[in-house]
Amino acid sequence: MSKEKSIAFLKDIGSDILGSLVFALGVNVFTTPNEIAPGGVTGIATVLHSITNLQMGTLTFLLNVPLVILGLLVIGKRFTLSTFRTLIILSLITNFTEAFLPVYTENALVASIFGGAAIGIGMGIIFLRGSTTGGTDILGRVLLRYFQHIPLGKILLAIDFVIVTFAGIYYGTLDAALYALVSVYVTERAMDSVLYGFNETRIAHVVTEHPTEVAKRVMDETERGITYLHGEGGFQRDEKLVIMCAMPSRQFAKFKRIVLEVDHAAFIMVAPASNVIGEGFKETFE
Repeated sequence: MSKEKSIAFLKDIGSDILGSLVFALGVNVFTTPNEIAPGGVTGIATVLHSITNLQMGTLTFLLNVPLVILGLLVIGKRFTLSTFRTLIILSLITNFTEAFLPVYTENALVASIFGGAAIGIGMGIIFLRGSTTGGTDILGRVLLRYFQHIPLGKILLAIDFVIVTFAGIYYGTLDAALYALVSVYVTERAMDSVLYGFNETRIAHVVTEHPTEVAKRVMDETERGITYLHGEGGFQRDEKLVIMCAMPSRQFAKFKRIVLEVDHAAFIMVAPASNVIGEGFKETFE
């Protein structure tokens, strides 16, 4: 392994550890003690925790194993292996910190807000290095292959809605469902803020010596389309293919990593977009 790859790997591990610590803070201190199911696999694990009393990290890992296998079969090896590494670290840290972190149960609304924020920040830190925490993100990407006309964001929202509804029915109160919805919303906003401020969509332009290889990996690994723009170098007057890609802000870290893995000298320009209309984004202006 080269020095650059070793450093990148250590950064990946460090990001997983730091993100997992913040994630565990949200789960162990705020959401689980207040029986708030913050969407995704964590929400299902929260309900199962109250039934089985198994540790959250263990439940999260067990629930993710079949999803990771599904991702390996459908999505691909590269994405799945990094997710599995992150999942192991996340589960171990969540279990380890449960023994000594304090528990907050004074106000369920406060718990849903701060719990959601910590979970979102933790996930954002992990996403910054191009990995994921698995869960419904994998399921959403698999479903996207069969329902390509539905944006990924809507698929994930529908999955979270089903999980929140299930949690509300199990706990037997409307409050449980409402607090869970608050937590889901705060998680999404906190995660997006970590990844790229408060702007939801980014437009990236890439000038590279390997445009076709970059484009193929971007489309395969992010499920985002690209457009080639024809350009001309100002100094050597040579023709170039410029890659243009629109994406949710949380995907930009992964996009950048893919580009730099193919061409470390690539020139990347990124800008916020207030409105993007088309498949995978908004259907109409708000």
